[in-house]
Amino acid sequence: MAVAVLDAATEVDLVAAETASLYHAHGEHAVEMPLAEFLAEAGGAGAIRAVVCESLRTVELVADAEIDPAMLAAAVWRLTGRGWRVTVLVGLDRIGEAHGGLRGTPCTLQSWWRDGDVVVFGAHEIP
Repeated sequence: MAVAVLDAATEVDLVAAETASLYHAHGEHAVEMPLAEFLAEAGGAGAIRAVVCESLRTVELVADAEIDPAMLAAAVWRLTGRGWRVTVLVGLDRIGEAHGGLRGTPCTLQSWWRDGDVVVFGAHEIP
């Protein structure tokens, strides 16, 4: 008897999938990928999940619970220097830390949290 083993989706998986689905719901094409696939000079942030909407020149970076948000600063500067708008998605419990780590960078922050099985997003904020 074969048994299918399903990996449980991580928080990052859920947030990235919901972010991409919101673009799709508005008729835009968005792709999930590791940041390193999109930005060769991603540095220590290369494994961060990015949701890229090329038609809107928007990149959303999903910061997991282990990353120091300040590690994303260099990638934010590189992306915005190439004409991309960047939003960093961070768990609501880490929004203060993200403000501190990304203060002065040309991005927006957006918190997220779970309400049962649903991912909920907060307002856009400037770090």
